[in-house]
Amino acid sequence: MKICGLMNPKDVGLCIHAGVHMFGFVVEYPVTVPWNLTKVEAGELIQQAPPFVSTCVVTGGSIEKILDIVTETCPNVVQLHYKETLQEVREIACQLKLRGIKTIKALRLDGEGKCDFEITNPVMAARELAKTGVSAILVDSYTPSRPGGTGVTPDLATFRIIQQESILPVILAGGLNQANILPLVQQTHPYAVDVLSGVEEIPGHKDPEKVIGFMRNVQSLAIKDIDK
Repeated sequence: MKICGLMNPKDVGLCIHAGVHMFGFVVEYPVTVPWNLTKVEAGELIQQAPPFVSTCVVTGGSIEKILDIVTETCPNVVQLHYKETLQEVREIACQLKLRGIKTIKALRLDGEGKCDFEITNPVMAARELAKTGVSAILVDSYTPSRPGGTGVTPDLATFRIIQQESILPVILAGGLNQANILPLVQQTHPYAVDVLSGVEEIPGHKDPEKVIGFMRNVQSLAIKDIDK
């Protein structure tokens, strides 16, 4: 369970209390989004994460820029969430692996189920990404007005096809909230889930009730699986 778009110590503390597994920080994203942090701001928040909680920098852009962000922030994971080419993904994943950092690549699907990527077919894109050294694929929705945090759930049929064809773990993101997370997880059985706007009061500020409710619902599924 990853909660993304954390921007302040209060929300980091909320996620610690709720038992969130991974904290996501949007850092110097190439286009304007409500959750953007500077390298310094992100680095300070990342240092507040307790042991056994993973930290993830969500960013995009040139190889040099991303490696510089990583040097300044020291996350456990980097999520490439922009228009990186296949070759750039391969080079970044290789460089990060040398530093002991894992890479997630987002496949952002538009309303027609096509990827905002050089390979528009999501199945072919997933197959090629598996050869780059990334550790997981995150399937998210995409709209021209907002590259992430859209509040729109990606096409589930396409998500399931990517799962079937990918040798990598596949993470579900986009349009998740405490009301729909149970049926969505039951339908798709993702490796992990990633929520941003679905647990917010306003962009950049998490809603404690929504965060706790979201986590409680996901954890209830985990308990049922253990009971089986």
